Amino acid sequence: MKKLLPLLTLLFVLFLAACASSTQPPPEAAPTDVPPTTAPTEVQPTPTLAPIPGDPAELLGEPTGVDTFDSAANWTLFDNQCFKSEITDGKYVMTAKGLEGIVCWEVSWPQIKDFYNEITIDMPEQCQPDDRFGLLFRAPDNNRGYLYGLTCDGRYTMTMWDGETTTVIVEPTSSEAINTGPEAVNRIGVVAYGGNYFLYANGVFLTEAQDFTFTQEGLLGLYVRASTDQSFVVEYDNLGVWVLNDQYYPPTSSSPPPTQPLPTPEPGSATVTTITYVNVRSGPGTHYPIYFVTEPGATGQAIGISEDGAWYAIVLPTTISASGTGWISAMYVIPENTENLPIMAAPPLPPGVELPPPDASAPTVTNFEPINVRSGPGTQYPSYGVAPVGSSAPVIGISADGIWYAASISTDVAPDGVGWVNANYVVLSNPTGAEIPVITNPEELPPVAPPPPAEGAPTVTSTDAINVRTGPSNQCSSYGVAPIGSSALAIGINADGTWYQIQISTDIAPDGLGWVNANYVIPSNTENLPVTESQLCP
Repeated sequence: MKKLLPLLTLLFVLFLAACASSTQPPPEAAPTDVPPTTAPTEVQPTPTLAPIPGDPAELLGEPTGVDTFDSAANWTLFDNQCFKSEITDGKYVMTAKGLEGIVCWEVSWPQIKDFYNEITIDMPEQCQPDDRFGLLFRAPDNNRGYLYGLTCDGRYTMTMWDGETTTVIVEPTSSEAINTGPEAVNRIGVVAYGGNYFLYANGVFLTEAQDFTFTQEGLLGLYVRASTDQSFVVEYDNLGVWVLNDQYYPPTSSSPPPTQPLPTPEPGSATVTTITYVNVRSGPGTHYPIYFVTEPGATGQAIGISEDGAWYAIVLPTTISASGTGWISAMYVIPENTENLPIMAAPPLPPGVELPPPDASAPTVTNFEPINVRSGPGTQYPSYGVAPVGSSAPVIGISADGIWYAASISTDVAPDGVGWVNANYVVLSNPTGAEIPVITNPEELPPVAPPPPAEGAPTVTSTDAINVRTGPSNQCSSYGVAPIGSSALAIGINADGTWYQIQISTDIAPDGLGWVNANYVIPSNTENLPVTESQLCP
């Protein structure tokens, strides 16, 4: 690995760029590694993500950052009752002092979300079979996180500490890929993507695990755990991080989301060309929902760049994006003629949907991407809102094609208490093994095509399939659905600005008026609209 890497188009503060104001001091003492009181959930991922088919360090290209431990710039070294840490001869040396059953760790300051992280370990010269050491990651603070590492006799294991309880995610397991014996050298790595974890040793895939306790950005660190009152010494070297900002990882899966091409750019325009499978989103950030995945080598027309330079705005068909714009991570494209692109503001986020907690014994879906919760199994059905990453809901059915799950949600959100989520972006946990029934698609509401507004008139344009309702509330009945990209003359707005009154055909509504949710439209020339009083649900 290289000792230093150049900045990557302002995407990230790199691992070696020391910054004292960003440093978080590690804990003086670590929590007790008590026997697990929480059993790992039996997860049946449907669909499941597949591991990288090979050594991630070779296939992912240059790392985002590395630490070769030539200095302690990224660490605060300790010598306490639990462990001692020091930088010696270009290695991070950690001594467990024989505090039996205690996990001792130290963290560095970069916080990252989805990544491949690896480190080289010189196995202890002397240690007990159950002594452990390895990587701490996705730590939301200094007292919680995931631990992936090795035992002294060469087994791999993964646990999670939530501040009170240890959960065993992967039991200690032997593998021929792990080198054993005093001073043997092993390179261990972990991919964290959403709630999916892929464990590697010396470039060999070991196993996959799922857990959704910590899915947001977290700290990185190193740990030791003595199994007896005997001390041991472990040496770490070449800590590498590959940040997976918005690559569709992995590029193969048992049921990958369907890919779509990008529209052909105009001659001579600014372009971006993908270097891997990559998500195309509704906004510049992984907290925006995904429109689709596009393949390596796809070229799109770039029309703007985000304020932080990390995302390009590209042209999309208005049948996919009402504004004709999608966003793609700058990390996974090759730009051309993009020097004069304007900075584009991020679009507003769709409204959030809070899902009810599922019963522990019920089939459950948990999403690893922000995901639309819809009124039916397809993008032609309106969205109730977006469930944030890590949301879980009880499953009550599945569509006939197996692509959508029906989940039980609040009747405050959906009148029938049912919301539909795309199976490509969730994992299914079915601890009871219960059969999930196939549910007939709900009836699609008739299309509503508003009369086209005059040029310059107050207008709203739908950003998704959207209900046109009798009044300004989701509890009001719907006349039908206006497809994505539909434009209508705006007549008024309710008092709190959450609903627009629009003109529709008198064949649909006797008074020629309907209401649309402001969260799902793009307004134009609406600054002087009158506040319209309305009976809530006629």
